[in-house]
Amino acid sequence: MRKTFCFFLFSILFSTSLIRGEESLGYVSHSTINIGDDFQSIAVKRFLPGKTVPVDREFINEFDYNSIVKTVVSGWFMHDVSAYWDLKIPPPKKSWPPSSKVDPFFISIHFTGTFFPTVFSDESVEYLKEHAPIGARDLFTLDQLQQRDIPSYYSGCLTLTLENTCKERNNIIYLVDIDEKSANYIKSKVKSPVIVLTHGKTILQYLSLEHRLIYAEHLLDIYRRAKCVVTTRLHASMPCLAFETPLLFLNAKQDSLGSGRFSGLADLAWHCSWDELCNGEVDYDFDNPPENPKDYIPIREDLIKRMTEWVNSNS
Repeated sequence: MRKTFCFFLFSILFSTSLIRGEESLGYVSHSTINIGDDFQSIAVKRFLPGKTVPVDREFINEFDYNSIVKTVVSGWFMHDVSAYWDLKIPPPKKSWPPSSKVDPFFISIHFTGTFFPTVFSDESVEYLKEHAPIGARDLFTLDQLQQRDIPSYYSGCLTLTLENTCKERNNIIYLVDIDEKSANYIKSKVKSPVIVLTHGKTILQYLSLEHRLIYAEHLLDIYRRAKCVVTTRLHASMPCLAFETPLLFLNAKQDSLGSGRFSGLADLAWHCSWDELCNGEVDYDFDNPPENPKDYIPIREDLIKRMTEWVNSNS
C-alpha cells in the first residue's frame, strides 16, 4: 500500500514538472492577415523544446496563463489600437507592455513609427530597460532604442535561421506581392514558368493557429524549392536567404530599402526599386539567377547562438 502511494505521488510530481518544463517557454503568435508573421513564429518554435505556449501579439498586454511564461518576443510591433485596427475581432483595451505573465526575451524585434507613443512612453522605456538588452531586427529600431539609452544590439531577423530540408529545386520563378507592372516585365523577360503569390489574405484571421502554421509551412516549402523568388516582402526575402534560394528584393522607392524596417536587412540580398527594374537598369538573369550574397551568414550564426543559449538556460 505504501509503495503504491509513493509511486502515485512520484507520478504526479514527475508529470507536473514535465508539463511545466514543456509549457514554460512561449513565442509570439498571430491573428493577422499576413502569413509572413507566422514565418517568424515557426522560426522561433524550431528552437523551443516540447510543447510551447502561443502569446498573441495583438493581445500581449492581456495574456493570461497559470504560470509565468518565458517568451521569445520577436517580430513587428505593432498597430496600436488607437491608431489602426483591421481585424474583425474587437481590439484589446491596451496594447503594451506585455502582461505580468510574460517574461520576455526580446530579440529580432521591430518597432514601427505609429507605435512609438506607446512603446516609448516613460512606462515602456523603463520596462524595456528592465528586460534589456533588446535585440533589434533592423538598424532603424536599434537607433530608436539607443536614442533612449535602452541597452540594445542589432540582431537581424530570426527567419534567417530557418533550414532548407529540400534537396531539389523546381524551375519556377515566384513573384511575391509585387506590382502588376513589375510582374509583367519579368514575365516578358523569362523562359521559366512564373507563379504570382501573396502573403496577405483576409481569410487568415479566421483560421486556427494550427492551420495558420500549416499554411505557413506550405509556403516556406515553396520558397525552399523555388528556382528564384522576387518579392517586396521581408518575410519572403529573409527565409530565401536562409534557404539559399536565389532572391531579388524589390521596393517601390530606392531609399526606403535603406531606412525603416528594411535597414540592415535589404543590403543582405540583391535588391533594387521597381522603377530600376522596369527601366532595364538591373542586370539580373531570372532564368539563371546568381547566388545570393553571403553577408547574412554571421547574423544567422549569432541568432542561432543567442537562441540556443537562452533556451538552454531556461529549459
